[in-house]
Amino acid sequence: MKWSTPVGIPPGQPPLGYEGSVLLLGSCFAAHMGEKLRYFQFDALTNPFGVIYHPAPLLELLKRAAENRPFTPGELFERQGLWRSLEAHSSLGRPTATEAVNALNVALSGLRAQLQRATHVILTLGSAWGYRALETDRLVANCHTLPAPKFRKELSEPHQLEAWLEELIGLVRAARPGARVLLSVSPVRHLRDGLVESQYSKALLLTAAHRMVGKGLADYFPAYEIVLDELRDYRFFDRDLVHPNAVAIDYVWERFAETWISEAARPVMTEVDGIRKALAHRPLHADSAAHTAFVEQLGRRVDHLCKQYPFMRF
Repeated sequence: MKWSTPVGIPPGQPPLGYEGSVLLLGSCFAAHMGEKLRYFQFDALTNPFGVIYHPAPLLELLKRAAENRPFTPGELFERQGLWRSLEAHSSLGRPTATEAVNALNVALSGLRAQLQRATHVILTLGSAWGYRALETDRLVANCHTLPAPKFRKELSEPHQLEAWLEELIGLVRAARPGARVLLSVSPVRHLRDGLVESQYSKALLLTAAHRMVGKGLADYFPAYEIVLDELRDYRFFDRDLVHPNAVAIDYVWERFAETWISEAARPVMTEVDGIRKALAHRPLHADSAAHTAFVEQLGRRVDHLCKQYPFMRF
């Protein structure tokens, strides 16, 4: 007897391996998948400017990276003792404008470098609802608790979302010809917008994503459908009943790994996992001969992997 309806996922072509490099941008669900990839020591960069839900601010950041246009102090503002940018998450705020500019430009440099070598770019779209700063007439990445009258909340039209995604994919391909773009819609529901409004937003994002797939510009990974249809139960959500819990995240990761990670990478993932668990081991007798031998053998395993894959950091 079956208790769920599995979502069919075609194998990714080409799949991601340790010879590749991946850039993940977008919602907090992109961050969860990025954490899994980093755990297994893939060459991955996730959300250097923090979680961003709407595609328009993501596009602006990719434009800035493509143009190699650094942040300047004049673009920042001070709020609650931190200097911030409307183009980035509040986690990049710093006590001085100089520190904030440095943090933003380090993130920009990392984004630019990863974009130029990425074999796979994963974009997880969170919401079609955005906040437009009235002073600049631009959709922002984060409102930073600024007064509400400084912004206008708006729902992006389907043709706008498609145009932004098409331009965004074009920037990726210009920076890294041949890079595979994988679109996904976050299963995190935005209840502050309203449940009906959140579903409407997701429908717009799904439509725009599939238009890109139909044009042959991107592939699609059904994270939204796996959580909301295949799992389809509040036991797979945190206490807030909004965010998928660890069990759901692990399950979506398993579905991603089985369809988008190469067979050749799997033995390496097993070895990385073994080393991770060994490093987390806490010995009862750290000065014993057995533990010394264990540490030496573990060091040889780490050295062997790092010689094959210099980007790995244990």
